[in-house]
Amino acid sequence: MPLDPYSLCPGGTGKKIKFCCHELLGDLEQLDRLVEGEQIEAALEQVTRLSEKHPGKACLLATQTKLELAAKKFNDAAVTSRAFLEAYPDNPLALGHAAVAAALIDNMQEAASLFDRSREAAGAEVPDDLVRIAMTLVQVAAQVGQFGLAESTIEWLVEKSLGSEEERNVLMEALLSSGLPPALRIKVPFAATKEDSPWRFEFDAALKHAQAWRLSKAIKTFNSLKGVAANSPELFTNIALLCERVARPLEAAEAWLKVAELRAATQDSTDYDEAVEATGRAIVLETQANPERSPVIRYDLLRGPLEGDIDLLEDALRKESHFESMPVDRSRWVSRGAIPPRSTWRVYESSSGENDAPRLLGSMLLHGKQTDREAEITLQGFVPDVKEAKPLVEAALKTTLVEAEQPAGMPSATPMNYLASSQFRMNPPAEPGAPPAAGEDAPIDKLLAEQQARVADRFTALWAETPLPELMGKTPKQAAAEGNESCRRVEALVNDAEATDIIASGRDIWPELRKASGLPIPAIIESAEPLGDVPPQRWLRLDFQKITNDHVRGLLLTAAEVGYSKVAELAADALLSREDITDADRWQAYGVLEARARTTTRRLEILEKIRPLAAALKADEGMLDVGELRIHLQRGDQPALLKVLDRIRRDHSQNPRVSNAVMQVFAEAGIDLGAMAASGGGAPAGPGGAPSPAGPAVAPAAESGKLWTPGGETSGGGDEKPAIWTP
Repeated sequence: MPLDPYSLCPGGTGKKIKFCCHELLGDLEQLDRLVEGEQIEAALEQVTRLSEKHPGKACLLATQTKLELAAKKFNDAAVTSRAFLEAYPDNPLALGHAAVAAALIDNMQEAASLFDRSREAAGAEVPDDLVRIAMTLVQVAAQVGQFGLAESTIEWLVEKSLGSEEERNVLMEALLSSGLPPALRIKVPFAATKEDSPWRFEFDAALKHAQAWRLSKAIKTFNSLKGVAANSPELFTNIALLCERVARPLEAAEAWLKVAELRAATQDSTDYDEAVEATGRAIVLETQANPERSPVIRYDLLRGPLEGDIDLLEDALRKESHFESMPVDRSRWVSRGAIPPRSTWRVYESSSGENDAPRLLGSMLLHGKQTDREAEITLQGFVPDVKEAKPLVEAALKTTLVEAEQPAGMPSATPMNYLASSQFRMNPPAEPGAPPAAGEDAPIDKLLAEQQARVADRFTALWAETPLPELMGKTPKQAAAEGNESCRRVEALVNDAEATDIIASGRDIWPELRKASGLPIPAIIESAEPLGDVPPQRWLRLDFQKITNDHVRGLLLTAAEVGYSKVAELAADALLSREDITDADRWQAYGVLEARARTTTRRLEILEKIRPLAAALKADEGMLDVGELRIHLQRGDQPALLKVLDRIRRDHSQNPRVSNAVMQVFAEAGIDLGAMAASGGGAPAGPGGAPSPAGPAVAPAAESGKLWTPGGETSGGGDEKPAIWTP
């Protein structure tokens, strides 16, 4: 915006330019014009010259730091922000820029502390630049897994109505898409102490600090009460929540475990449930504080020489049931300056019977002889699988595999995720002579069902006897037998995994796992109005037939939002069983069930029930056609596919949203419509003559190719004023 003598100083001093840096008004206006014209380097050169001429000016230090961050000169920005903070230790922008500098070197705890001070120093008048700094911290915190800091900063922006609603929504979407665990999506309010508690005055003072976003002061005051209120679960609940918000996940986990200990000591069933839920939150925060804690399943690379004619070796591999050739995407190797392998192969375990599906162990890459190295083979996969695959590969290729140098950043997985991600070799069905009939499962449905059943069988057979990092290296069976905290950890794991449906098994495997681990079956909860009364972690235990319509609606929406997909499905089924519901209720419920449907047949059935509702609710029927198009691609049903395409062309050709979604569907299936249009070719045929089916459906992307930046609109066009933002 245009600057004048009565504008606030851009250095965060809180004074008007006339009373702060009036001699720099013309220079600041010129800098503002350079920024508007996106001439960042020119603006940076000018502000550097001005800083040398007028050292120690807050407006110049703030602008220089902001420009250095925008130019991605992070080391320079760190030096300038340090000088800014030393000169103005109570300046909100100096503290905010120092917070960004700390975040960029992955010191999130220091960043959170500095931002908390900057927020307090700003008071009621929050500078626009501090809002942009807050948005940047949300992005960085979400990316590095400091979810409490990210979520609470968004909450502060919403409470103070800072930034636009669109910007805040985009930040929340970024947080959710960053892998925010469902357990941390559940809002836990600050707890109040009893009216007759002797520490009530100090407790309420700390609570006021917390509610006014003076988080460091609140933590300090609450911690001072540990000596007199050591048995207060409310005290440790508040400490845990505050530590989450200032990026101290380990301290937060310790506080939640203390809450669990105090709740469990009462021997009350409701308190015990709260103890399990507090333990579940602690488990997530422990993992956040140390993602690599033992035991984890690590990825491994083995290498060995290849002797003899590689053509003959590859022929030998083709004759072995343990190996399956894979196509090589040479462009990916060349794009990063690497020599592509001659061939790549999947390695499977030994089959134990005619109807057995061998499990995938890993992959191997065969490299031919190069000028700088001999021909060699690389075997890669998770350590237990590579150990099993090693003798199979050595016997087939007459080589000896040894441990290779492990590149930095090699992946690892928790034992639970490792078991849940097992893959099996499925025998593809014979190509059908005709598309599947209406109501008949497609080949892809049968393959997915068989794959899921294999994964579920392996998971239920091994999980109770697998050492888990969440259980401090104990197996679920061992931990449940110990009782106390160890048993609560097992219950928390099972509750969370069951509610979020971590295993797409097609059947309810959790009663089997509870029995195998020695856990009791949880009791059913009867409540007509559970929202606000029953915590989300217990919703799976509700008797849904006894819940009022309004609360079933609330459960449906809230469970879907927090990632409790199984609860959302139960709520959808319960809502659809009622006669006194609206078309909007049916639309919401069928939407959840369609997303949860495990077969294309079931999804088509649900779509047919949704169609009459679209007209009544004035919804975009074109997007329903896009959903049906995706299903027919997966089923390999060419006649139905062409019928839907014709309907889209006839009824929705002028709808850009539908057109973009159709392009996305074909892209998912590996079909380049642009290239086909240029060449005049047709879609590649799959089973039954239809385009090859894609994998599981995903929602079509919104506008692509545009980059959102905090404090600005999406880049890529428009006449809006460009805004400097920190990375």
